[in-house]
Amino acid sequence: MDAIRKQLNPTRVRGGIRFRYFDLSASSVSIAGEFNDWHKNSCELTKYPCGVWETVIPLNKGVHQYKFIVDGMWIHDPSNPCIMLNEFGGVNSALEVTDDADVRLPIPSRQARGYGKLRAVSSPDWLQDAIIYEVFPRAFTDEGTLDAVRRRIPELYDLGVTCIWLMPIHPIGVSGRKGILGSPYAISDYRSIHPDLGTLEDLKRLVRTAHGYGMKVIMDFVANHSAVDCRLQRIHPEWYRRDCHGRPQSPGFGWTDVFGFDYRNRGLRNYMIETMRYYIKECDVDGYRCDVAALVPTDFWREAREALKKVKPDAILLAESHEPSHNAAAFDLTYEENLPQVLQKVFFGTLSARAIRHLIEEDRLTFPVGSMRMRYLENHDQPRAAERLGVRGLKLAAALLFTLDGVPLIHNGQEIGEGRRASLFDPFRIQWERGDYIMRELYGHLSHMRSNVPALRRGSLTFLNVARDDSVLAYYREYEDSRIVVLLNFTCEMIETRVSAPKELVRDFAEVGYRFTELNGQTSPVCISGQGLLGREVTLDPYGIRIFSLEAVSPCRCIA
Repeated sequence: MDAIRKQLNPTRVRGGIRFRYFDLSASSVSIAGEFNDWHKNSCELTKYPCGVWETVIPLNKGVHQYKFIVDGMWIHDPSNPCIMLNEFGGVNSALEVTDDADVRLPIPSRQARGYGKLRAVSSPDWLQDAIIYEVFPRAFTDEGTLDAVRRRIPELYDLGVTCIWLMPIHPIGVSGRKGILGSPYAISDYRSIHPDLGTLEDLKRLVRTAHGYGMKVIMDFVANHSAVDCRLQRIHPEWYRRDCHGRPQSPGFGWTDVFGFDYRNRGLRNYMIETMRYYIKECDVDGYRCDVAALVPTDFWREAREALKKVKPDAILLAESHEPSHNAAAFDLTYEENLPQVLQKVFFGTLSARAIRHLIEEDRLTFPVGSMRMRYLENHDQPRAAERLGVRGLKLAAALLFTLDGVPLIHNGQEIGEGRRASLFDPFRIQWERGDYIMRELYGHLSHMRSNVPALRRGSLTFLNVARDDSVLAYYREYEDSRIVVLLNFTCEMIETRVSAPKELVRDFAEVGYRFTELNGQTSPVCISGQGLLGREVTLDPYGIRIFSLEAVSPCRCIA
């Protein structure tokens, strides 16, 4: 059956991508998709006596969704395991045309559950290589302005940052304000810039400067609620949720300085989407980090995504959520929110290093295939990593962050080991002059290593079996000819352990040798045979980090 299904899979042939459907009794079969604006009759398949229906369609690089129409009924391709959620609550078949015009069909794991059986929405190419830096503008510099952030963009570029995330930069409500300055997430005017931060022209200059360095800029977008005295509350009171007495309602969670929006209102939806389009059109921003995205209906985010992509196709939406449905329906990137807590327990001995592996492998089963996840050690809602992990864990945690899959986040001040958590409500400045600049050098080294090694940006992630998996985490990453092995020791003792490579690697290259080169230069390159990958002895210092590149060499002249 698998062999038959493979013959029916979408395949590259001369002239484009060949689609096939098998049905002896059907009287008509056509195909519709994004490539023909979903016209059900514009692309008919030709029937052969064996019952196979066939057509060839030229397709450009990218992800393409489609369905067959068989005797008037819409069905997804039964021979294609790659399916995506559609706006009607059903699924479409999907395929990806690669750079070399080949066809890629990401296949879910057999153990996949729920949304794990679907493919994630497609993300722009630049996001796969991204390193995001979160900026709290009023705390980032002594001046606390957008222009001051702009002037420090060269430093962020040197650090290896490729995308700046600006926390909210709009005017803050006065009524019910928390603290002296109020929360930036209590917005009083969505289409203005806070006067203490600067002007719209300052934002435009910041974005232009970042783009000049090849960096992207995304803005925080607070769609769930506004300040109590937001101008929208005066002119559109019907846009807000009401309690049983008809009064505007707080979303809860102790957020007494805001009222929640009611997304059953079409006018509210239009206003919010147009506001998102406004900053893309006026300032050329590259997308949005969407605050508490799970509290806003997913169908709104899907609609917003479609509208933004028409203005700027490579704009992104980052969800502050850990919801698999968001990767399936609307968001290019979602939070991976559990790693900081798990790491803390590993460093303090209440969990073993296996817990990190378990966390990531479990997520793979429930999140759509190809889901992009943002990984972090801290953010503005979290304790500082220095506080949570202690000095001994900071370097090791940073190495983990930059060598795992997903998109790493650096929270402003994290790179210098800032131990004080910024206040959202009161004056605060990051103490750059007191920072640990040896730590910053490590972040720069790790970010540039990630940028220079394709396997670390785009590679697969396979965990390796080690003799001391309670203390050591080992994994292998591969993208085309780029291969990396990472070993991390989460204990204060020196460890000698045996590491086994993936069987597929050994099987495919048993007669080939490998040159091991340590990227931080501790040891000289070593060549071993492919079979030697089955059990390699490695020594790790306390809290040790060892990262090796593997280069295939044939024949292997030096066997260790």
